[in-house]
Amino acid sequence: MPMKTKFTFLCCLAMVWCASLAAQTEFSKTGTCWYMPYEHDNIFAHKGYHTRMDLYRLGEDTLLAGESWKKLYYNEKLQGAFREVGKKVWYKPLPDGTGRDLPRVLYDFSMRVGDKFYYAEYEVPGIFRNEEEAEALGLDLSVLQEMTVTRADTVEGRRVLYVAQTNWLVNEERWIEGIGSECGFFERWREFATDGSIINTRLLSVVTDGKTLYFNGELVKNELPPMLSEGMSWHQEEEGYDETRIVSYGLRATDVSGCYSLGDIGLIQEINGKIYYLACNRIDEFPRFIACCYDFTLEKGDKAVVVNTVHDVMTQYCPKTIDYDTLYVTDVDTVEYNGIARKRLFLDGGQQDVWVEGIGSLKRFIPFVSLNDQENWNMAYSRRLTCCYRGDECLYLHPDYIDCTTLKGESVHSAKGTRTLLDVRVSDGTAAFYWTGSSRADRLYVYAADGGKVADIRMNGGTVEIRGLKSGIYYYRLELEDTEEAVAGKLLVR
Repeated sequence: MPMKTKFTFLCCLAMVWCASLAAQTEFSKTGTCWYMPYEHDNIFAHKGYHTRMDLYRLGEDTLLAGESWKKLYYNEKLQGAFREVGKKVWYKPLPDGTGRDLPRVLYDFSMRVGDKFYYAEYEVPGIFRNEEEAEALGLDLSVLQEMTVTRADTVEGRRVLYVAQTNWLVNEERWIEGIGSECGFFERWREFATDGSIINTRLLSVVTDGKTLYFNGELVKNELPPMLSEGMSWHQEEEGYDETRIVSYGLRATDVSGCYSLGDIGLIQEINGKIYYLACNRIDEFPRFIACCYDFTLEKGDKAVVVNTVHDVMTQYCPKTIDYDTLYVTDVDTVEYNGIARKRLFLDGGQQDVWVEGIGSLKRFIPFVSLNDQENWNMAYSRRLTCCYRGDECLYLHPDYIDCTTLKGESVHSAKGTRTLLDVRVSDGTAAFYWTGSSRADRLYVYAADGGKVADIRMNGGTVEIRGLKSGIYYYRLELEDTEEAVAGKLLVR
């Protein structure tokens, strides 16, 4: 073969090879996991409400008739073989003696708007472009359901198809390339219950290469800096009828990528600037409900629906009840917390709250009642966040506290005597600080009641004035240069 011809051939071969690589998605990656919640509510049989989490996972390679396939596992049991070729995703069931173990197409992302195809009866996964394909598997043609591609789109670089039953064109089902159907990657073909039960299945999340790609209806963008990480902890003060206590929450990684465990309380997941709470007793149980507890993409005037109380009723006739509060974002700004500028949201709507990006609510870690501590949470009528840590790094410390659990008190004197070291006077929005001690004053910090820093001044003794303070409560802390003492207190600006 002439050199030029050989070079051209190799270039073409390389282009074909690169194109084949580009065509591969998460449907071709070993380790891709699809999580499906499975809800089974058998009211008539008086068996109560049951949930579980189903997992489909792509395993190792296998050769079938000279072709490379992936093993597909369902809850770690071999389900069949899986293969992606171009824009088509193929599935081959395990042999069952019925002759229906022939390969069939699960998804075809090359279809265009107006294209039609057929779904067969339940428990027969696959789509069929015509009746002949279905008849080849021995399927009952009378139960074929004709479907139409109604819309097509591209989201986050992925082709998205919307399909609906031809005769109805309602209840569109969304297919996402590399993800599958939101009705359930595989569960779309689950058999209906015949005993009066209600079965709901849907795609909850897709995980590959240690990253969450899809969660609860959203493709993950990963554009915002993460709020959650291993070792983060929150401490909050709860004042009840008979005592005040400090309650702590800490995160630890789980086997579910992107999720963190809150111990017996449940799981917490971060997606696109939103923080989701997954209520469950143990990590291996499917959450009884999923709620978005923070959304830092909100802007002024937006509405935030917050879970307020949860009545976890497990009787045969009474379903669980979830109550919601509607809060509105009244203002948004950026404020420095421990040297980091963070977005801050002010919310109101019957109750007031402040959310700080990367920290959470300054009133309570999770802005709704815990399922597993209902009685104690009902008793706690006053809460505030005392501190937030990432490992040993303090992200937030309430100005009222010396550390996560120790209150400063209303006034602080010298540790070596009772004489006040600092005189503070407030008038017409100005706070004047007069140093009266003999030691050299060093740095003065002033915070608003929500923890936002409003002043960081090197005092060098003498007098410092801070002007233009709005009405409200402020906290100050003056550190001494040549001792370990600090002067701290609270002041009111009218």
